[in-house]
Amino acid sequence: MAETIRLRVKCHACSNLIEGTAKYGSGHFVPEGIVFEFVAVGKVEGAQGRRVKAEVTCTCPNCGVKCKYNV
Repeated sequence: MAETIRLRVKCHACSNLIEGTAKYGSGHFVPEGIVFEFVAVGKVEGAQGRRVKAEVTCTCPNCGVKCKYNV
């Protein structure tokens, strides 16, 4: 079953808001909107349920700086 990932972060250099979504499931990753790289590093179980712990790398469309985030 595919999970929807919503990315909403600010650029480290210019503070531009970067937004994108993707479908992530077993064996496939389909980005929509801004192109970003997604690497799953684990799962976290909390009061709200299970979440995917990941590293996201994207290029800012405004200034071209490559930004890395932990989500």
